[in-house]
Amino acid sequence: GADVMSRVEYALRGGQRALEEAIRNEVGALVRRLAPPGPLREVAVVGNTVMHHLFCGVDIEPLAHTPFEPSHDGEMEFRAQELGWTAPGDPRVRFLGCLGGFVGSDVLAGVLATRIHESDRPAALLDLGTNGEIVVGSRERMLCASTAAGPAFEGGRIRMGMRAATGAISEVRAENGALRCRVLGDGAPRGICGSGLVDATAAALELGLLLPGGRLANGARTLPLAGTVALAQADIRELQLAKGATAAGLEILLERLGARPEDVGRVYLAGAFGNYLNHASARRIGLLNVPPDAVEAAGNTALLGAKLALFADSDYAGLRAAIEHVPLGADPAFQERYVECMAFPER
Repeated sequence: GADVMSRVEYALRGGQRALEEAIRNEVGALVRRLAPPGPLREVAVVGNTVMHHLFCGVDIEPLAHTPFEPSHDGEMEFRAQELGWTAPGDPRVRFLGCLGGFVGSDVLAGVLATRIHESDRPAALLDLGTNGEIVVGSRERMLCASTAAGPAFEGGRIRMGMRAATGAISEVRAENGALRCRVLGDGAPRGICGSGLVDATAAALELGLLLPGGRLANGARTLPLAGTVALAQADIRELQLAKGATAAGLEILLERLGARPEDVGRVYLAGAFGNYLNHASARRIGLLNVPPDAVEAAGNTALLGAKLALFADSDYAGLRAAIEHVPLGADPAFQERYVECMAFPER
């Protein structure tokens, strides 16, 4: 499954052992490909909470229903042989602890990589995918949460959505009263990826082709982009759900921190989507309601944080304990804020 919940559903239908074996075997194969000659001492692994459970053999059932709190999400340690690996030196393998709910150790690694915990001003880390993981805070206090953003940012549930591969519309801009698209690979357009979806929506708002409530203007049923690729009304609704959940989560965490959006000194966008996302488009659709000069594409913060766990004198356990997990589903203000954030800004 391309998203974590499809893996949870498969595991609950009796497939957890098969998934555990598949994940351990694939990671072990990567270790063998990367390992230099001679014995290994240690391997650090980070990932979302579902992958943590599957890799470590933890019962995944608590993640299938409210309140979505894992029974055990702390750091777990193995010897390579326990995992069926033939790594030289039988190194210890650490899967670093998660932060709570669906906020995994990949996000904890991202905090270490971006050094939010050392910041004087409020800062935020956003990892936008099927789940939108958010951390806000400074050296004084840190909060984290996950929002069920849905797969729209990754091209999922979009009629002609696709990953950022050859043929995907990755950029859209308003030019001379029309939409102009950039296609990855410079060939014929086959679909649209997440960054293109955000761009197309922002450009359509600017041209009056899309209304602030999310309805296509003039009774149109589709928004033509390039070639045969077009957005349907349902596609716009999927993006509204994704961006509304993310924006509402960020606003509520900032309020709990006692901060306003304009107080945020830096917003780090993690992962591939964060690298390609046009920040102006994200602000135009109301996804990032923060100062424009605060947003920064941070790249693969999970990988950098895992490296730091191996080679730096980092207090992972202390950092994890300092970050408070906020279950947004239990916050009575979240649903109301979520609905408010679904609309697009007038300007």
